[in-house]
Amino acid sequence: MTKSMHYGVAVLFALSGFALAAVGLKPIFADLLILSAYYLLLAGSWNLLAGFAGQYSFAHIGLAAAGAYATAAMVNWAGLPGWTAFLAVPVFTAIVGGVLGLVALRVRGVQLPLITFAFAGAFAVFLAAAADITGGSMGMQLPKLFAGFDRSPYLVLAGLLTGLFFLVQNLVLDGRLGLLMQSVRDDEEVARGIGVDIFRVKITAFVITAALAGLAGAFYANYVGVLAPTMLSMSEMGMVVAMAVIGGLGHRYGALAGVLVIRTLEHFVRGFGAEYTLVIITGVALVVVLFFREGIIAAFGKRLDRAAQQKRWAGSGAH
Repeated sequence: MTKSMHYGVAVLFALSGFALAAVGLKPIFADLLILSAYYLLLAGSWNLLAGFAGQYSFAHIGLAAAGAYATAAMVNWAGLPGWTAFLAVPVFTAIVGGVLGLVALRVRGVQLPLITFAFAGAFAVFLAAAADITGGSMGMQLPKLFAGFDRSPYLVLAGLLTGLFFLVQNLVLDGRLGLLMQSVRDDEEVARGIGVDIFRVKITAFVITAALAGLAGAFYANYVGVLAPTMLSMSEMGMVVAMAVIGGLGHRYGALAGVLVIRTLEHFVRGFGAEYTLVIITGVALVVVLFFREGIIAAFGKRLDRAAQQKRWAGSGAH
């Protein structure tokens, strides 16, 4: 795909919410799509960090939770309207992401996943223990962004946010930063040897992706209206990682494909037992890793290439 086509995809998603709102979806399907936008922001930003910059942080779901609870604090304690969180929260989580980026500069290998996983775990413990502040396991409530039961405004907002994500992703990957991130991912020592500023690249990657995770958290809080420490469960982070891996880690639309697969599975599995959801998703992830190591996007692309080659060979043989 050309650059203009990638930006066209961003515009298409931004407009899709208006179209879906006009159609008038049933609440169950509207909920499915709205929360899919939340997961796309998370899985897509994590793919940007891990798949393109090679930084395997497991604090991503913690950053989303921080964004959600910060939104609730702004609405409940500061009396600010919910929409202000879309401006302030990404700045807050970007700062936290910058701090995590500083940690990333000091560790190698499995140390970064362990440290960031510890951050998310410690934050979950704090949310559960500080009941006077966060509501503990009972949850923290806040008014929804739009009153009433109409999902149409949220569909529009979901479309705009996913369009914004693809716009940011395109600007990063099509620019100098994207090339530098991938050079650090492929071989950090070689990148340093050719003059790449490793410090700036890692910090920038953490800041941008943390801001997107915070944006996802603000969206979740404004839509759901009830927050609980379960946001930081192991299964939630596993879900985000699985979405990126199944779709294709390091592929521009890998997270989108992964979200479509997993959210569709969730929708149908819920009918006969939600407790099997994680088991089924794990099984799908294993199949993809074993047989489609680069994800379903790459596998689909290779199949299309082979089909095109066979068609050309058949055409040349006919002459």
